[in-house]
This record gives sequence, C-alpha cells and structure tokens, in this order.
Amino acid sequence: MKVTVITINYNHSDGLQKTIESVQKQTLTDFEYVIVDGNSTDGSREIIEAKEHEIRQKQISFKYISETDSGIYEAMNKGVRMANGDYCLFINSGDELYRDDVLANMQTCLGKEDIVCGDLCYGENNICPNPDTVTMRTFYKHTLYHQASFIKTRLLREHPYDETMRSAADWKFFMHELVFRNATYKHVPLVVARFETGGVSTTSRDVSQKEVLEELKKCFPERVLADYEDYVFGCTPYRQMFTTIEKIPPVKKIIYKVNVCILKVMNLWLKSEWIRTLK
Repeated sequence: MKVTVITINYNHSDGLQKTIESVQKQTLTDFEYVIVDGNSTDGSREIIEAKEHEIRQKQISFKYISETDSGIYEAMNKGVRMANGDYCLFINSGDELYRDDVLANMQTCLGKEDIVCGDLCYGENNICPNPDTVTMRTFYKHTLYHQASFIKTRLLREHPYDETMRSAADWKFFMHELVFRNATYKHVPLVVARFETGGVSTTSRDVSQKEVLEELKKCFPERVLADYEDYVFGCTPYRQMFTTIEKIPPVKKIIYKVNVCILKVMNLWLKSEWIRTLK
C-alpha cells in the first residue's frame, strides 16, 4: 500500500535539510516523496535540488514544486494533488520520521481504515499518543497529530483543507471526517515522527482556539456549545481567570499550576468541613 510523504516548507532551510535526511534514511523505498516549497529565498530550493539525486538513487519516487502560495494549507492541498500514494503523511519542514523503519512498520498496518494514526514525539522524548478511539470530546480540547496520521488521499481530495483558516484546518478536517462523515479510524501504538517545537501549531495557539470556536458555532446549537465551554474551561467562576492567564505567556504555566493547587486544597478543605458537620 503506497504512501506519499509530503513536506511543506517556507524559508526554513535548516529544518528542511533535517527533514529530507530523515526521509532518505527510511529502510522502505517503495514510497513517494513530495516537497512543496513556498518560493523560499533562504536557499531551500538549492537544498532540494542538491538532495534530489540522492533521493532518486535510493529508488524513491520524488517530485517537488517551488512557487508562491497563500499559506500552509494551500501548500498542503498542492501536495495532495501531486500525490500518487493511497495514503498521505505530512512531515513538514523541521519534523523528522522517528526511526529509520517507521514507514516499513506502518505500511503493514495500512489498507482498510481511512485514517491510521501512530504516536508523536514532542521535543526530546515526550511521547504524545493519538487516541485509541475518537469521539467529539477528542476535538473539544485538542486534535489528532497530523505528523503521525496516515490519511487516505481520496479523503483529502474530496474534502481539502480549508485554506481560509490559518492554523486549525487540520483540526477541522479530522473532526468533519471522523465525527460527521464517519470515516474509519485505527490507532497503532508506534511513534511515527518527532515534532519540531516553535512551528505554526505552537506559535499561533490563540488564532487556532478562535478558529476552533468559530467552526463549532457553525456546527452545533448553543446547548452543545455550552458543553464545550464547560469541558474546556471548567467551572464558570474560574473561566475568566484562566483566560487571563493564557494572555501572559511567560508566567502562565506557573500561575496556572499554583491556582490549580489552591483550588484543590480549598476543595479538600470544604469536603472535610462538610464531613465534620455531618458528625
């Protein structure tokens, strides 16, 4: 079952070189590699052209394009249109395949399900698993890790990424396919990729949350949106406090943890007082 690995790049030559080398090292060679560059001016195109011969020497099917685009999701859609594989896997510039035998191991798990997800390594050694099962709750607070997701090319062509979104179009795609269109899903407990921190998904979190909420408003009535707010923000009195903390990046984690500890202690104290009054 042939896989197309797609790399999106724009002015990230160091990350691009690292990504290409991780793809080149794969023990499996029966796959396709597509690079979509956004007309970079930092030498990225020269790196692609220099590596092209090495990639083809390994009998890996290879193609690339370097032209201006409107953003990451237009580039991802371009990569899908160029793909000949049955499944697409996005390993974007700066990310790496976790081990040299990842594609060989995952290929045996592909064929039936529409979306097959492995796990993701975040940073040095933080393993973030995709879920065993997917429900709407999966998309209330986060999404699937697309760097570890093998998606049938047919689905991506029928319902391409929303190019009007800046950072949540992959979340929208997964939600609509798995919740509304009932696409089939399987989780494989195998680490697929190492994710580079500091990219689009980590630097545009506020934009992503706004886009998620706007999309949910289009899909669900108010009574369901209330469930979303309760699940994400917790108790209403503390919602504003957490929202304020989110806007203070340098200290938000410390303040958040301190407040959570205080709330837990208060909760335990109130419970003990309640039990004491019963006695």
